[in-house]
Formats: sequence, structure tokens, C-alpha cells
Amino acid sequence: MGLFGAKRGTPGKHSSTTIVSEGACISGQLVLTGNIQIDGKVDGTIRTTKLVTISPSGSVEGKIYADHAIINGQFEGDIYAKNVDVLANGCLKGEVTSAELTIEKGGSFLGISKTVSSDEIAEQINAERQQKKELSIVTDAHPKKTASA
Repeated sequence: MGLFGAKRGTPGKHSSTTIVSEGACISGQLVLTGNIQIDGKVDGTIRTTKLVTISPSGSVEGKIYADHAIINGQFEGDIYAKNVDVLANGCLKGEVTSAELTIEKGGSFLGISKTVSSDEIAEQINAERQQKKELSIVTDAHPKKTASA
């Protein structure tokens, strides 16, 4: 199946996962409404209401705000997620704030874990998104000036 559905320009069912390919390096802030799979390298912040997966070839340094995070590669930083799973190839260094943390045999976790309710995590995930909306409203309230000839 292709990237688009039957109607031209409408996303197909396979377009809901963003993939950072092996060999790719992204720096900055990623704000998504769908899942993301990291096979390459990300330095910065990832924010989604869905799933973040770091594959064995992937690495992330920064912050993750997500509903669910699966670490099967390298992660260093802070994670705010309802569920965090460190799989057999995963290495997590940093601070985890979650409702549930699972570490499989072979996976490693070096850091601090804080258990909170799912509601508190949802607030963290949506906090910055709301701030950006408010900033956008203020910015858009001032029309751009154009120079006259």
C-alpha cells in the first residue's frame, strides 16, 4: 500500500508513524500527533500523545513526552510517559516520570524513577502544546507591517 489512500492527497493508514531512518541525525524539537520510530539519532525534545520507539540502532539525547515510550536502543535524558518499557537491547540513562516502568532482562536503567498518575503525565504532555497555542494567538494578534513603495 502506498503513502496515500484512494483519494489523492489523503493520508493512508500507513502514514501515522514517523520514522527517523538509520544514519539520519535530527536536532531540535519534534512535535507529532502520531507515533515515531527512531532508527537514527535525535538530539532534542520529542513530544507526542502516542508512541515513541527507539530501535536497537537508534539513540536519543534530550526529553521525551509521550503516552508510551519503548527503549530498545540508547536514551539519555528525561522521559515523561504513562508507560515506559526498556527492552533487552535498551539502555536508559536519566530521569523517568511515569505511571508504569518495565525493564526486561538485559535492559539497563541508570537514573531516577518517579511514579505518578496517568493524569499527571497527560498534563505534562499537553502543557507545552497549550503554551505554544497561547504564544501563537499573541503573535498572530499583531499584524505584520509592510513597507510601502
